[in-house]
Amino acid sequence: KKPSSSSISYLLNYFHFLLKMASGVGVSDDCVNKFQDLKLGKSIRYIIYKLNDNNTEVVVEKHAPASATYADFQNDLPQNDCRYAVYDFEFQTADGGARNKIVFILWAPDGSKIK
Repeated sequence: KKPSSSSISYLLNYFHFLLKMASGVGVSDDCVNKFQDLKLGKSIRYIIYKLNDNNTEVVVEKHAPASATYADFQNDLPQNDCRYAVYDFEFQTADGGARNKIVFILWAPDGSKIK
């Protein structure tokens, strides 16, 4: 069963609440706005998030237009630093139907700092 738009928004708001409560780290309004553009506007292929310089808020580091590829996404991820990302993955089912899934990614390469 495909989750409704309201359930996805609920999960995003719940994630925001848990992140704030568990760590004291906030989420910028731009993060939520860009996610809505990706989900509803289909004008963005992916968003890469990072912690600000004070480690107090998650902010948008980069976003790419819908024409961007998965290779572009991979190239935009840092080799030695952690990031959060959201990617709008498009694919075809066995019967030829076009589908897409929004994927949340926690990027933590082996060479990244612990803190």
